[in-house]
Amino acid sequence: MILLKSSPLRPSRISQAGRQARVLPAVAVIVFLLAAVAVPGRVQAQTIKNSGLNNTQVRLGFTGIVTNSVLISIVGFGTTNFNSTNSSAMPTHAQGTINFGTFSTLLQPPPLNGTGYRVALPAPGAVVVAKLDATIDYNGNTTASLTVGRRSAAGGAPDVPLANLRVASPGLANWTSGSQGVQVPNFGLPAYNICTATGDTTCLAAKSYVHDLAVYIPDSQVAGPFSTVVLYTGTMP
Repeated sequence: MILLKSSPLRPSRISQAGRQARVLPAVAVIVFLLAAVAVPGRVQAQTIKNSGLNNTQVRLGFTGIVTNSVLISIVGFGTTNFNSTNSSAMPTHAQGTINFGTFSTLLQPPPLNGTGYRVALPAPGAVVVAKLDATIDYNGNTTASLTVGRRSAAGGAPDVPLANLRVASPGLANWTSGSQGVQVPNFGLPAYNICTATGDTTCLAAKSYVHDLAVYIPDSQVAGPFSTVVLYTGTMP
């Protein structure tokens, strides 16, 4: 008798992006980690008995049902320079960077990538925005989620202050305030679902969810680089 035990498979794949800026030369990078999480299906041991022409032969056939398959794609629009890599094995994350280059809060010069807006509230400064298109492909389930949150707890400089890292889904035509959109949730808090924020009850497979990731930089912020990391997570309940 040959006893075969199958193991849970976690088919998953992905893609992601970054952020930056401030008064006088300030090079900032925000790295986005994307994680595709697939819930493993049930498995059980199987027993295969001799079915060959003689006692030394065993004929094996393989059957199965794929219960989860997730693909996340994050693509930058316009002048956003977004690079990404793919990962087919958890817990490795795909990584990408959006570099806004060197710019000032007066937008003289403007950000190298993304779009800059001069704002007066909550204090005079600038908002730099990357417009991104996120999709999630999946099969076998009727619901899915695609969320974004901070990869680590917000800290001191050069990290972007907690309230100044913003997300808006759908994206905004213009940013007129540094408090528009919502704060990207801190590490440990429920992440922001960019699909349900648009009014959908669940993330629809292959639907384009265009959204904004933005950094608000008040004029009072000291010149210099900043960086932070956000994590996109796709799941199928």
